[in-house]
Amino acid sequence: MQRNLAEFLYEHIIILFKTVSYHIFPFLRRLIRFLALPYCLININWNECNRNKILVIFDFLYIFFVLKYYPDNYSSCRLWEKKRSSWVYYYGSNYDPYQRKRLRKQVQPKEYEIVFKDKSLTNSICKANDIPTPRPLGRIPAGENIGDKINSLMHDKNDIFRVILKPLSGKGGNGVIYVEKTDNKLKALQGQNSVNLSTLTSDSDLLIQEFLSQDDSINRIAHSVNTVRIVTLLTQKGGVLLLGTYMRFGTGESKIDNLSQGGICVAVDVNSGQLARIGFDRNAVEFTEHPTSGISFFQYQVPQWEKVKALSVEVQKSFPFYKLLGMDIAITKTGPVIIEINSNYDNVDLEQACGPLLKNNTILKEFAEHKLLINRRQTQLLEKI
Repeated sequence: MQRNLAEFLYEHIIILFKTVSYHIFPFLRRLIRFLALPYCLININWNECNRNKILVIFDFLYIFFVLKYYPDNYSSCRLWEKKRSSWVYYYGSNYDPYQRKRLRKQVQPKEYEIVFKDKSLTNSICKANDIPTPRPLGRIPAGENIGDKINSLMHDKNDIFRVILKPLSGKGGNGVIYVEKTDNKLKALQGQNSVNLSTLTSDSDLLIQEFLSQDDSINRIAHSVNTVRIVTLLTQKGGVLLLGTYMRFGTGESKIDNLSQGGICVAVDVNSGQLARIGFDRNAVEFTEHPTSGISFFQYQVPQWEKVKALSVEVQKSFPFYKLLGMDIAITKTGPVIIEINSNYDNVDLEQACGPLLKNNTILKEFAEHKLLINRRQTQLLEKI
C-alpha cells in the first residue's frame, strides 16, 4: 500500500512538473529573447536597410510585445519596406516561445523528433515506404580518418565518383563535405572551401551518400544540389496543405544550397511551378538572376513540378504523427528525391521567400483549427475572411 502511494505521488508530481513547465518555460524563454533584442540590430544588413535605427528599435518593440514574435525576421523579410499593418500576417520563427509552445502541443510532438534528427533513421523509414532517397554508401564513425574511409570506398566501388558526407544529426548544411574523384585524386569541399581529407577526422558520425546527378536545366543555374523546400501541414480532415514552396541554389563553388552556407532562396508558384522574379540570400540582398551563372529566375519552370508536389504529399502522409514538415527535394533526371526531412524547418526563410503565411486565408483557417495562432490580432484576421 505504501509503495502504491509513492508511485501515485511520483506520477502526479511528474504530471504537475510537465504542466507547469509547459506554461512557465515560454515566459522564461520570452524574457531571454527580450534581453537578446539588441542581437537583432547587429543582425540587420544596414547596407540594405535605410530606416533610422531608433525607429527600428521601436519596430522591434512593437513586434515583440504586440505581435508576440521575435523580430529576427525584420532584416531577412525586409519589414522596413512594408506597412506595419501587414506585419501581423507573419507567423514568425517556429523557434520563438509562443510559436514553439503551440507547435509542440498540436503538430510537432517533441518525442518524435528523433525520427528526423537521425538521418539514417529517416532514410530507413523512407525506404520502408518506397520514398526515394540518395543511395547510401556507408558511415564514418566519430574520430575516424575521413580520407582513409573515402579512398577505400571509391577504390572498391568503381562506379562512384562523387559523394556527399553529412553529420547524422546535423542541420543547415553544417559539417557537410563534398568529395569528387578525378584522375584517381580526391578533391573535397566544405562549403566554399577546399579541405584536405588526409588530415581530416570526423567530429561526429557521418553518413555517406552518392552525390545526385540533378536535372540538366537545374544544373545550368548552379552546380550544387539545388533543392525545393516544401512545407506541408496535415490538415484536420486528413488532407495535405502546402504552406509554401521555394527553391534554393548554392553559389560559387559550393555543392550545397543552404542559406546559412551562402545559398539563395526563390519562391516557387505552388500551382505553376515557376520561379518568382526576385530571390534573396540570408543577408536580405535581392537577386533577379543567379550571381554565378547569370541565369534569370523569373518564370523559370521547375521541371517535374507535379511529381515534386506529389512526393511531398506522400512524405507527409507517411509521417502522420508529425503534422508539420519542411522537406528538401532534389530533382534528378529520373525523378524527385528526398534529400532531407526537417522536423523544425526555418519559418523565417519560408516567409522571406514566399511572403507572410497568414496572408493565405486557407492557411490562416487551418492554423486556427490547429490552435496555432499566437496573438489576438492574428485571430482577428479570421473576421476579415
